[in-house]
Amino acid sequence: MCPESALFRSGAASEHQNDDIGAGSRPKMALRVPRSALLLAAIVLSGCAQSSVFAPPASTAPSNANPAITQTGTQTVRKTIEQLRSDQAALNSGIAAQQAQFSATRGQLAGDTRAYSGLVSGITSRLQAGTTPGNPDLVNQWNAAQGRLDAVTLAVGTLNSLASQVTTQASVAGYLLENVRLTLMVGGATDADHRNLRAIESETRRSMQAIDRLIADLNAEIARENTFLGRERTNLAALSYNVNIGRLGAAPGAGQRPAVTPQPTRRAVPLQ
Repeated sequence: MCPESALFRSGAASEHQNDDIGAGSRPKMALRVPRSALLLAAIVLSGCAQSSVFAPPASTAPSNANPAITQTGTQTVRKTIEQLRSDQAALNSGIAAQQAQFSATRGQLAGDTRAYSGLVSGITSRLQAGTTPGNPDLVNQWNAAQGRLDAVTLAVGTLNSLASQVTTQASVAGYLLENVRLTLMVGGATDADHRNLRAIESETRRSMQAIDRLIADLNAEIARENTFLGRERTNLAALSYNVNIGRLGAAPGAGQRPAVTPQPTRRAVPLQ
């Protein structure tokens, strides 16, 4: 409250009391005092208003030039980084699981191959010494060898399926790298955001190298096992004949080229 207004009220009150005392003797002065009081009040109030006008303005914090765009860009980049980090972790977990599956399948293949080779060697040794035609023991061993060869065939099918899955992982890694590149171009990111994006990019490139090595190992293993299967199917078929006759020997017609029946030639007909 303005101090002048308080002084005005005290002075106006005293004047009002004096006016009441002399109201009977001075009736005309009673009208002049209220008018002067109103004039004095207007002057005092205008002074209070001017004092507030000339008071120093309150300091305000400087506003950002474009806070909406910066905040939106930062939130978008950080959400994208969280998603990319989650995708990268899932990619690494998938590659690790596929590497473990490849190692397990390759170990199974090695075991089946060793067992097959042992059975075939045992059958061949008995046949070299000579035995009865269709020996039941050799027949059982031959059937066991056939089962091992079938197991190898199934394992190769597993490797082919795994190779397709690893190829899909390569596509996922390429997708991650492309999203990292696009996110680096988004406005409103901080230096820490870019460091996080570069870390995700480096980790993804290491994942791609692991994928390339795994695909190369898979292709080499599949090619090797397919060569083994093609050769041993022929050998096992020949061994079946040897078990039936009780000794080693070439099957009739084995290694011989089939006879080719000559086709009759047509004699040219002279034109009339």
